Amino acid sequence: MITEKTPATSPSWRRALPWLNVALAVALVVAGLWYLSTRVSLAAVGAALAGASPGWVALAVAVAVVTLVVKGWRWQLMFPPEQPPVPFRAAFWSTALGQYVNLVVPFLRLGEVARLYALNRETGVSPARALGTLVVEKTLDLIFFGLTVLFILPFVALPDYVNQSRLWLFVLPLALLLVLYLLAYRTEWVIGLWRRVVRPLPDRLGDWLLRVAVAGLEGLAALRDRRRALLMVLMSLLVAILSVALPYALFPALGLSLTVLDAALLHVVVTVAITPPSTPAKLGVFNGAAALMLLQLGLTDETAVASYAILFYLVALLPPILFGIVAASRSRWHWSAAVPRS
Repeated sequence: MITEKTPATSPSWRRALPWLNVALAVALVVAGLWYLSTRVSLAAVGAALAGASPGWVALAVAVAVVTLVVKGWRWQLMFPPEQPPVPFRAAFWSTALGQYVNLVVPFLRLGEVARLYALNRETGVSPARALGTLVVEKTLDLIFFGLTVLFILPFVALPDYVNQSRLWLFVLPLALLLVLYLLAYRTEWVIGLWRRVVRPLPDRLGDWLLRVAVAGLEGLAALRDRRRALLMVLMSLLVAILSVALPYALFPALGLSLTVLDAALLHVVVTVAITPPSTPAKLGVFNGAAALMLLQLGLTDETAVASYAILFYLVALLPPILFGIVAASRSRWHWSAAVPRS
């Protein structure tokens, strides 16, 4: 649970957590630079990065920032207007904090907990009510990620077992849309079904689970407003487009003759690689996935591969980290919130 203040009796290992995280990040950077120096000239990589087109790099940075803004705006729309409104400011900074925590806290994914905490601090919205909106958001993201994969499948050669899964990639988004429809428009039926599920449980536990479910379903109320639902879908589509536009904008920045399809493949591979909990700021994981994909795309110049992987990493992750630092300061989020209290 996240609390506002760190107790003075906090164990030393918890107080040391940020320093351990920094030490791990530094070790990963040193190891990465050492490995890179065994494959390419660091001076050549530095020259390639220094020679990157400022205009294209600035465009890619703008895409990263706009993506964060759209995600914050979309989350704001998920709270129905008839209830106390959620300001864009609160939704944006809470979203920024969530992304920041997922990036900087290693081996855990606590960003959604941090988002709920920050939103509660700024607006008083209960975590149970906001939880339903996160279900909608993650479902929409998964749907459009699946549609991105479907878009690129006809143009790439994949193993047979992947080709056999194409039907599932088509069915899964439709199934998720059906689930959202049932939750939003057949709420009473869903609550009745859930009541039967929890009936065998002890009364106290069953009542608590039922209250949480009802509060969570309130977070889906915005889907019943067709205008808001359409806006959320369009924003999700925009997020999917921007996610491909960012790596694509960096191709001409380094003079690489790659296509939108290549950018979409890069986005899919890197997203899959960094989704599980991993290293601080995805160091090594992000860069390695990007470099491996570029090699698979036929880019044989290892200097160009390393330069792109570094630039893509910096442009994609530095804006969320910088905005996240501000968000952490606003919400007074602290490192002791990253681990459970004993």
